[in-house]
Amino acid sequence: MKQDPKSVAEQIFSPDHKAAIQDALQRVLASAPFAGSPRLKAFLSYVVEETLEGRGDDIRGKSVAVDVYSRKLKGDAGLNLVRVEARRLRRLLTEHYEGDGKDDPIMIVIDPGGYCPRFDFRVAPEPVRDQPAAPPKQSLRLTSPTMLIDAGGLVALIAGSVFLLQPKPAPPPASLQHDPARVALREHSVLSLQAKNIADQARGMLFPIFDLKRQELALGMFQHAIDLDDSLPDGHAGAAQTMTVIGMFTPDHQLARERLQSALVSANRALEIAPADPWAHGAMAFVLAALEDYATAITHAQIARDLSPQDGHVLDLVGMAAILANEPMLAAQASDPTSLREGSGRFGSRNIWAVSQLMLGNYPETVEAFKGAAAAGAPVSAPSLLFQAVALDQMSETEQAHTLMSELKKTWPSFPAVFIVDAMFADDSEVEQAVMSLLRNTDF
Repeated sequence: MKQDPKSVAEQIFSPDHKAAIQDALQRVLASAPFAGSPRLKAFLSYVVEETLEGRGDDIRGKSVAVDVYSRKLKGDAGLNLVRVEARRLRRLLTEHYEGDGKDDPIMIVIDPGGYCPRFDFRVAPEPVRDQPAAPPKQSLRLTSPTMLIDAGGLVALIAGSVFLLQPKPAPPPASLQHDPARVALREHSVLSLQAKNIADQARGMLFPIFDLKRQELALGMFQHAIDLDDSLPDGHAGAAQTMTVIGMFTPDHQLARERLQSALVSANRALEIAPADPWAHGAMAFVLAALEDYATAITHAQIARDLSPQDGHVLDLVGMAAILANEPMLAAQASDPTSLREGSGRFGSRNIWAVSQLMLGNYPETVEAFKGAAAAGAPVSAPSLLFQAVALDQMSETEQAHTLMSELKKTWPSFPAVFIVDAMFADDSEVEQAVMSLLRNTDF
Protein backbone atom coordinates (compact mmCIF):
# COMPACT_ATOMS: atom_id res chain seq x y z
CA MET A 1 0.00 0.00 0.00
CA LYS A 2 1.51 3.31 -1.04
CA GLN A 3 0.99 6.50 0.88
CA ASP A 4 -0.08 9.75 -0.57
CA PRO A 5 3.19 11.76 -1.00
CA LYS A 6 1.67 14.81 0.66
CA SER A 7 0.60 12.84 3.74
CA VAL A 8 4.14 11.49 4.05
CA ALA A 9 5.66 14.95 3.76
CA GLU A 10 3.42 16.36 6.45
CA GLN A 11 4.09 13.67 9.05
CA ILE A 12 5.45 14.67 12.45
CA PHE A 13 7.67 11.87 13.67
CA SER A 14 8.05 10.80 17.27
CA PRO A 15 11.57 10.35 18.67
CA ASP A 16 11.07 6.57 18.47
CA HIS A 17 10.25 6.68 14.79
CA LYS A 18 12.98 9.19 13.98
CA ALA A 19 15.60 7.01 15.64
CA ALA A 20 14.36 3.91 13.84
CA ILE A 21 14.31 5.66 10.46
CA GLN A 22 17.79 7.10 10.94
CA ASP A 23 19.04 3.62 11.82
CA ALA A 24 17.38 2.30 8.64
CA LEU A 25 19.11 5.03 6.65
CA GLN A 26 22.51 4.05 8.03
CA ARG A 27 21.87 0.41 7.11
CA VAL A 28 21.24 1.42 3.51
CA LEU A 29 24.19 3.81 3.30
CA ALA A 30 26.53 1.07 4.51
CA SER A 31 25.15 -1.59 2.14
CA ALA A 32 27.10 -3.04 -0.76
CA PRO A 33 24.97 -1.48 -3.55
CA PHE A 34 25.80 2.01 -2.22
CA ALA A 35 29.49 1.34 -1.56
CA GLY A 36 30.74 3.23 -4.61
CA SER A 37 28.04 5.88 -4.85
CA PRO A 38 28.83 8.82 -2.53
CA ARG A 39 26.49 11.21 -4.37
CA LEU A 40 23.55 8.82 -4.14
CA LYS A 41 24.29 8.43 -0.43
CA ALA A 42 24.12 12.20 -0.13
CA PHE A 43 20.90 12.28 -2.19
CA LEU A 44 19.21 9.68 0.04
CA SER A 45 20.46 11.25 3.28
CA TYR A 46 19.19 14.64 2.17
CA VAL A 47 15.64 13.57 1.32
CA VAL A 48 15.31 11.40 4.44
CA GLU A 49 16.58 14.10 6.82
CA GLU A 50 14.43 16.78 5.17
CA THR A 51 11.38 14.55 5.59
CA LEU A 52 12.18 13.80 9.24
CA GLU A 53 12.44 17.55 9.87
CA GLY A 54 8.98 18.09 8.41
CA ARG A 55 10.18 19.61 5.14
CA GLY A 56 9.40 16.67 2.90
CA ASP A 57 6.71 18.58 1.07
CA ASP A 58 9.32 21.12 -0.03
CA ILE A 59 11.64 18.58 -1.68
CA ARG A 60 11.79 19.34 -5.40
CA GLY A 61 14.19 18.52 -8.18
CA LYS A 62 15.50 22.06 -7.92
CA SER A 63 16.30 21.76 -4.20
CA VAL A 64 18.10 18.44 -4.74
CA ALA A 65 20.09 19.86 -7.67
CA VAL A 66 21.21 22.86 -5.62
CA ASP A 67 21.63 21.34 -2.15
CA VAL A 68 23.07 17.93 -3.11
CA TYR A 69 24.73 18.43 -6.49
CA SER A 70 25.65 22.13 -6.11
CA ARG A 71 24.23 22.84 -9.56
CA LYS A 72 23.32 26.31 -10.69
CA LEU A 73 20.11 25.76 -12.57
CA LYS A 74 20.42 26.84 -16.17
CA GLY A 75 17.61 25.46 -18.26
CA ASP A 76 16.74 21.85 -17.42
CA ALA A 77 20.28 20.48 -17.08
CA GLY A 78 20.25 20.28 -13.30
CA LEU A 79 16.73 18.90 -13.17
CA ASN A 80 17.54 16.23 -15.75
CA LEU A 81 20.54 15.17 -13.67
CA VAL A 82 18.33 14.78 -10.60
CA ARG A 83 15.79 12.70 -12.53
CA VAL A 84 18.52 10.36 -13.77
CA GLU A 85 20.08 10.08 -10.32
CA ALA A 86 16.68 9.43 -8.74
CA ARG A 87 16.17 6.45 -11.06
CA ARG A 88 19.59 5.12 -10.06
CA LEU A 89 18.74 5.66 -6.41
CA ARG A 90 15.49 3.69 -6.72
CA ARG A 91 17.37 0.83 -8.40
CA LEU A 92 19.97 0.69 -5.62
CA LEU A 93 17.28 0.73 -2.94
CA THR A 94 15.53 -2.15 -4.69
CA GLU A 95 18.81 -4.04 -4.95
CA HIS A 96 19.47 -3.59 -1.25
CA TYR A 97 16.00 -4.64 -0.09
CA GLU A 98 15.97 -7.65 -2.40
CA GLY A 99 19.39 -8.71 -1.10
CA ASP A 100 21.01 -8.23 2.28
CA GLY A 101 18.31 -5.79 3.36
CA LYS A 102 15.41 -8.17 2.85
CA ASP A 103 14.98 -8.49 6.62
CA ASP A 104 15.49 -4.81 7.48
CA PRO A 105 12.79 -3.63 9.90
CA ILE A 106 12.10 -0.50 7.84
CA MET A 107 12.07 0.02 4.08
CA ILE A 108 12.86 3.45 2.64
CA VAL A 109 10.88 3.92 -0.57
CA ILE A 110 10.99 6.76 -3.09
CA ASP A 111 8.06 6.39 -5.43
CA PRO A 112 8.36 7.48 -9.08
CA GLY A 113 7.18 11.01 -9.72
CA GLY A 114 8.64 12.55 -6.58
CA TYR A 115 11.61 12.65 -4.24
CA CYS A 116 9.97 12.57 -0.82
CA PRO A 117 10.55 9.14 0.78
CA ARG A 118 8.03 7.03 2.60
CA PHE A 119 8.86 4.48 5.28
CA ASP A 120 7.36 1.01 5.39
CA PHE A 121 7.63 -0.35 8.94
CA ARG A 122 7.85 -4.13 9.05
CA VAL A 123 8.11 -4.11 12.86
CA ALA A 124 7.31 -1.41 15.39
CA PRO A 125 10.34 0.64 16.46
CA GLU A 126 11.78 0.07 19.91
CA PRO A 127 10.83 2.96 22.21
CA VAL A 128 13.53 5.50 23.04
CA ARG A 129 14.12 5.23 26.78
CA ASP A 130 14.07 8.14 29.21
CA GLN A 131 12.41 10.36 26.62
CA PRO A 132 8.67 10.94 26.91
CA ALA A 133 6.97 10.62 23.56
CA ALA A 134 5.60 13.91 22.28
CA PRO A 135 1.90 13.82 21.40
CA PRO A 136 1.36 13.80 17.64
CA LYS A 137 0.26 17.11 16.19
CA GLN A 138 -1.33 15.45 13.21
CA SER A 139 -2.51 12.05 12.20
CA LEU A 140 0.52 9.76 11.85
CA ARG A 141 0.30 7.06 9.22
CA LEU A 142 3.12 4.61 8.68
CA THR A 143 2.25 1.76 6.41
CA SER A 144 3.52 -1.77 6.48
CA PRO A 145 2.25 -4.99 4.93
CA THR A 146 0.91 -6.01 8.32
CA MET A 147 0.13 -2.86 10.33
CA LEU A 148 -1.13 0.71 10.16
CA ILE A 149 -0.33 3.09 13.03
CA ASP A 150 -2.41 6.25 13.41
CA ALA A 151 -2.64 8.66 16.33
CA GLY A 152 -4.98 6.36 18.27
CA GLY A 153 -2.74 3.39 17.69
CA LEU A 154 0.26 5.31 18.98
CA VAL A 155 -1.62 6.25 22.18
CA ALA A 156 -2.50 2.59 22.68
CA LEU A 157 1.12 1.64 22.17
CA ILE A 158 2.30 4.15 24.80
CA ALA A 159 -0.43 3.05 27.23
CA GLY A 160 0.63 -0.57 26.80
CA SER A 161 4.24 0.38 27.51
CA VAL A 162 3.22 2.14 30.74
CA PHE A 163 1.19 -0.88 31.79
CA LEU A 164 4.19 -3.14 31.35
CA LEU A 165 6.31 -0.65 33.35
CA GLN A 166 9.59 -1.41 31.57
CA PRO A 167 9.49 -2.20 27.85
CA LYS A 168 11.68 -5.12 26.90
CA PRO A 169 14.22 -4.42 24.16
CA ALA A 170 13.40 -5.91 20.79
CA PRO A 171 15.30 -9.14 20.16
CA PRO A 172 18.12 -8.94 17.62
CA PRO A 173 17.48 -10.27 14.12
CA ALA A 174 17.80 -14.02 13.66
CA SER A 175 21.07 -13.54 11.77
CA LEU A 176 22.56 -11.89 14.87
CA GLN A 177 21.21 -14.42 17.36
CA HIS A 178 23.31 -17.20 15.80
CA ASP A 179 26.57 -15.22 15.53
CA PRO A 180 28.06 -14.14 18.87
CA ALA A 181 30.64 -11.91 17.13
CA ARG A 182 27.91 -9.94 15.37
CA VAL A 183 25.87 -9.68 18.56
CA ALA A 184 28.90 -8.22 20.32
CA LEU A 185 29.56 -5.77 17.50
CA ARG A 186 25.92 -4.67 17.43
CA GLU A 187 26.07 -4.00 21.15
CA HIS A 188 29.27 -1.99 20.63
CA SER A 189 28.16 0.05 17.62
CA VAL A 190 25.82 -0.18 14.65
CA LEU A 191 28.67 1.09 12.46
CA SER A 192 30.92 -1.74 13.68
CA LEU A 193 28.32 -4.29 12.65
CA GLN A 194 27.87 -2.62 9.28
CA ALA A 195 31.63 -2.59 8.74
CA LYS A 196 31.76 -6.32 9.56
CA ASN A 197 28.96 -7.10 7.11
CA ILE A 198 30.58 -5.12 4.30
CA ALA A 199 33.97 -6.75 4.87
CA ASP A 200 32.36 -10.21 4.82
CA GLN A 201 30.64 -9.43 1.52
CA ALA A 202 33.87 -8.22 -0.05
CA ARG A 203 35.74 -11.21 1.35
CA GLY A 204 33.90 -13.50 -1.02
CA MET A 205 35.02 -11.44 -4.03
CA LEU A 206 38.70 -12.46 -4.01
CA PHE A 207 38.17 -14.96 -6.82
CA PRO A 208 38.60 -14.94 -9.77
CA ILE A 209 41.90 -13.59 -8.59
CA PHE A 210 43.10 -12.38 -11.99
CA ASP A 211 40.12 -10.05 -12.46
CA LEU A 212 41.71 -6.75 -11.40
CA LYS A 213 38.49 -4.76 -11.84
CA ARG A 214 36.83 -7.09 -9.36
CA GLN A 215 39.76 -6.59 -6.99
CA GLU A 216 39.37 -2.81 -7.18
CA LEU A 217 35.67 -3.14 -6.35
CA ALA A 218 36.46 -5.34 -3.36
CA LEU A 219 39.15 -2.89 -2.24
CA GLY A 220 36.62 -0.06 -2.30
CA MET A 221 34.31 -2.08 -0.04
CA PHE A 222 37.10 -2.86 2.41
CA GLN A 223 38.08 0.81 2.51
CA HIS A 224 34.46 1.72 3.22
CA ALA A 225 34.45 -0.78 6.10
CA ILE A 226 37.58 0.93 7.46
CA ASP A 227 35.86 4.32 7.18
CA LEU A 228 32.95 2.97 9.23
CA ASP A 229 35.11 1.37 11.93
CA ASP A 230 38.88 1.74 11.80
CA SER A 231 39.21 -0.45 14.91
CA LEU A 232 37.82 -3.55 13.16
CA PRO A 233 40.67 -5.74 11.77
CA ASP A 234 38.58 -7.19 8.93
CA GLY A 235 38.66 -4.09 6.73
CA HIS A 236 42.45 -3.78 7.05
CA ALA A 237 43.07 -7.51 6.44
CA GLY A 238 40.78 -7.46 3.40
CA ALA A 239 42.43 -4.34 2.00
CA ALA A 240 45.83 -6.01 2.45
CA GLN A 241 44.83 -9.12 0.50
CA THR A 242 43.26 -7.24 -2.41
CA MET A 243 46.11 -4.74 -2.69
CA THR A 244 48.51 -7.69 -2.77
CA VAL A 245 46.66 -9.21 -5.72
CA ILE A 246 46.65 -5.90 -7.58
CA GLY A 247 50.33 -5.37 -6.78
CA MET A 248 51.26 -8.81 -8.06
CA PHE A 249 49.33 -8.79 -11.30
CA THR A 250 49.19 -5.19 -12.46
CA PRO A 251 51.59 -4.42 -15.35
CA ASP A 252 52.13 -0.91 -13.94
CA HIS A 253 55.39 -1.25 -11.95
CA GLN A 254 54.89 1.98 -10.00
CA LEU A 255 51.35 1.00 -9.02
CA ALA A 256 52.55 -2.49 -8.11
CA ARG A 257 55.13 -1.12 -5.65
CA GLU A 258 52.62 1.29 -4.13
CA ARG A 259 49.98 -1.41 -3.70
CA LEU A 260 52.34 -3.90 -2.10
CA GLN A 261 53.70 -1.32 0.34
CA SER A 262 50.17 -0.21 1.22
CA ALA A 263 49.20 -3.86 1.64
CA LEU A 264 51.98 -4.32 4.17
CA VAL A 265 50.81 -1.27 6.11
CA SER A 266 47.23 -2.60 6.16
CA ALA A 267 48.31 -6.08 7.25
CA ASN A 268 50.38 -4.60 10.07
CA ARG A 269 47.40 -2.49 11.14
CA ALA A 270 45.13 -5.56 11.22
CA LEU A 271 47.59 -7.45 13.42
CA GLU A 272 48.11 -4.40 15.64
CA ILE A 273 44.34 -4.34 16.31
CA ALA A 274 43.92 -8.12 16.65
CA PRO A 275 47.20 -10.06 17.13
CA ALA A 276 45.37 -13.41 17.22
CA ASP A 277 43.06 -12.82 14.25
CA PRO A 278 43.42 -15.61 11.64
CA TRP A 279 42.38 -13.40 8.71
CA ALA A 280 45.00 -10.82 9.69
CA HIS A 281 47.71 -13.51 9.83
CA GLY A 282 46.57 -14.97 6.50
CA ALA A 283 46.68 -11.56 4.86
CA MET A 284 50.15 -10.88 6.29
CA ALA A 285 51.37 -14.24 4.98
CA PHE A 286 50.10 -13.39 1.50
CA VAL A 287 51.67 -9.90 1.54
CA LEU A 288 55.06 -11.13 2.76
CA ALA A 289 55.11 -13.97 0.24
CA ALA A 290 54.49 -11.45 -2.57
CA LEU A 291 57.36 -9.36 -1.16
CA GLU A 292 59.55 -12.53 -1.18
CA ASP A 293 59.97 -12.70 2.60
CA TYR A 294 59.12 -16.38 2.40
CA ALA A 295 60.20 -17.61 5.83
CA THR A 296 58.16 -15.03 7.74
CA ALA A 297 55.26 -15.51 5.34
CA ILE A 298 55.11 -19.23 6.09
CA THR A 299 55.22 -18.54 9.83
CA HIS A 300 52.14 -16.33 9.55
CA ALA A 301 50.45 -18.83 7.20
CA GLN A 302 50.85 -21.65 9.69
CA ILE A 303 49.55 -19.46 12.53
CA ALA A 304 46.50 -18.54 10.42
CA ARG A 305 45.78 -22.19 9.62
CA ASP A 306 46.16 -23.26 13.25
CA LEU A 307 43.89 -20.46 14.48
CA SER A 308 41.11 -21.21 11.99
CA PRO A 309 41.59 -24.63 10.35
CA GLN A 310 38.17 -24.67 8.66
CA ASP A 311 37.74 -21.05 7.52
CA GLY A 312 37.75 -21.35 3.74
CA HIS A 313 38.87 -17.77 3.11
CA VAL A 314 41.76 -17.99 5.56
CA LEU A 315 42.86 -21.30 4.03
CA ASP A 316 42.80 -19.72 0.57
CA LEU A 317 45.24 -17.05 1.79
CA VAL A 318 47.44 -19.74 3.33
CA GLY A 319 47.40 -21.71 0.07
CA MET A 320 48.24 -18.73 -2.10
CA ALA A 321 51.04 -17.64 0.20
CA ALA A 322 52.43 -21.18 0.11
CA ILE A 323 52.42 -21.22 -3.71
CA LEU A 324 54.33 -17.94 -3.85
CA ALA A 325 56.80 -19.23 -1.24
CA ASN A 326 57.34 -22.48 -3.20
CA GLU A 327 55.82 -24.63 -0.44
CA PRO A 328 53.48 -26.90 -2.42
CA MET A 329 52.84 -29.32 0.44
CA LEU A 330 51.45 -26.53 2.62
CA ALA A 331 49.38 -25.28 -0.34
CA ALA A 332 48.01 -28.81 -0.79
CA GLN A 333 47.16 -29.14 2.90
CA ALA A 334 45.35 -25.79 2.89
CA SER A 335 43.33 -26.64 -0.23
CA ASP A 336 42.70 -30.35 0.37
CA PRO A 337 39.33 -31.01 -1.34
CA THR A 338 38.39 -33.61 1.28
CA SER A 339 38.61 -31.11 4.15
CA LEU A 340 35.61 -29.22 5.53
CA ARG A 341 35.57 -25.52 4.64
CA GLU A 342 33.35 -22.92 6.27
CA GLY A 343 32.33 -19.49 5.03
CA SER A 344 30.27 -17.86 2.30
CA GLY A 345 31.14 -16.58 -1.14
CA ARG A 346 33.52 -18.07 -3.67
CA PHE A 347 36.56 -20.08 -2.63
CA GLY A 348 39.71 -20.69 -4.66
CA SER A 349 40.58 -24.01 -3.05
CA ARG A 350 40.03 -26.15 -6.16
CA ASN A 351 42.40 -24.09 -8.28
CA ILE A 352 44.92 -23.78 -5.44
CA TRP A 353 44.83 -27.56 -5.06
CA ALA A 354 45.37 -27.99 -8.81
CA VAL A 355 48.39 -25.66 -8.82
CA SER A 356 49.85 -27.41 -5.76
CA GLN A 357 49.60 -30.73 -7.58
CA LEU A 358 51.30 -29.23 -10.63
CA MET A 359 54.15 -28.03 -8.40
CA LEU A 360 54.39 -31.52 -6.82
CA GLY A 361 54.55 -33.20 -10.23
CA ASN A 362 51.19 -34.97 -9.83
CA TYR A 363 50.12 -34.18 -13.38
CA PRO A 364 47.05 -36.45 -13.77
CA GLU A 365 45.70 -35.03 -10.50
CA THR A 366 46.36 -31.53 -11.81
CA VAL A 367 44.28 -32.11 -14.93
CA GLU A 368 41.43 -33.69 -12.99
CA ALA A 369 41.46 -30.91 -10.44
CA PHE A 370 41.16 -28.17 -13.06
CA LYS A 371 38.39 -30.08 -14.83
CA GLY A 372 36.60 -30.55 -11.51
CA ALA A 373 36.91 -26.86 -10.71
CA ALA A 374 35.26 -25.92 -14.00
CA ALA A 375 32.51 -28.51 -13.48
CA ALA A 376 31.84 -27.07 -10.01
CA GLY A 377 31.31 -23.60 -11.46
CA ALA A 378 34.75 -22.12 -10.90
CA PRO A 379 35.68 -19.71 -13.70
CA VAL A 380 37.75 -21.02 -16.60
CA SER A 381 40.60 -18.55 -16.75
CA ALA A 382 43.64 -18.17 -18.97
CA PRO A 383 46.02 -19.44 -16.21
CA SER A 384 43.86 -22.53 -15.58
CA LEU A 385 44.05 -23.45 -19.30
CA LEU A 386 47.79 -22.81 -19.32
CA PHE A 387 48.46 -24.97 -16.26
CA GLN A 388 46.30 -27.80 -17.59
CA ALA A 389 48.23 -27.67 -20.86
CA VAL A 390 51.53 -27.80 -18.97
CA ALA A 391 50.40 -30.88 -17.02
CA LEU A 392 49.26 -32.61 -20.21
CA ASP A 393 52.54 -31.75 -21.92
CA GLN A 394 54.48 -33.25 -19.02
CA MET A 395 52.35 -36.42 -19.41
CA SER A 396 53.36 -36.52 -23.11
CA GLU A 397 49.76 -35.75 -24.10
CA THR A 398 51.18 -33.30 -26.62
CA GLU A 399 48.15 -33.03 -28.90
CA GLN A 400 45.76 -32.22 -26.04
CA ALA A 401 48.24 -29.74 -24.61
CA HIS A 402 48.54 -27.93 -27.95
CA THR A 403 44.76 -27.91 -28.37
CA LEU A 404 44.39 -26.11 -25.03
CA MET A 405 47.12 -23.66 -25.99
CA SER A 406 45.29 -22.90 -29.24
CA GLU A 407 42.11 -22.26 -27.24
CA LEU A 408 44.09 -20.02 -24.90
CA LYS A 409 45.51 -17.95 -27.77
CA LYS A 410 42.12 -17.66 -29.43
CA THR A 411 40.23 -16.66 -26.27
CA TRP A 412 42.90 -14.55 -24.56
CA PRO A 413 45.31 -13.45 -27.33
CA SER A 414 47.01 -10.84 -25.14
CA PHE A 415 47.36 -13.00 -22.02
CA PRO A 416 50.76 -12.17 -20.45
CA ALA A 417 51.73 -15.75 -19.69
CA VAL A 418 55.39 -15.09 -18.87
CA PHE A 419 54.47 -12.19 -16.56
CA ILE A 420 51.89 -14.28 -14.65
CA VAL A 421 54.19 -17.28 -14.28
CA ASP A 422 57.03 -15.06 -13.11
CA ALA A 423 54.73 -13.51 -10.49
CA MET A 424 53.49 -16.87 -9.17
CA PHE A 425 56.46 -19.23 -9.16
CA ALA A 426 60.02 -19.16 -7.90
CA ASP A 427 62.73 -18.46 -10.45
CA ASP A 428 64.02 -21.57 -12.25
CA SER A 429 61.48 -23.80 -10.51
CA GLU A 430 60.36 -26.94 -12.33
CA VAL A 431 56.97 -25.38 -13.01
CA GLU A 432 58.47 -22.25 -14.52
CA GLN A 433 60.77 -24.31 -16.72
CA ALA A 434 57.89 -26.53 -17.88
CA VAL A 435 55.73 -23.50 -18.71
CA MET A 436 58.49 -21.77 -20.65
CA SER A 437 59.18 -24.94 -22.62
CA LEU A 438 55.53 -25.26 -23.62
CA LEU A 439 55.30 -21.59 -24.59
CA ARG A 440 58.32 -21.96 -26.86
CA ASN A 441 56.96 -25.12 -28.49
CA THR A 442 53.58 -23.55 -29.22
CA ASP A 443 54.88 -20.13 -30.34
CA PHE A 444 52.78 -18.39 -27.71
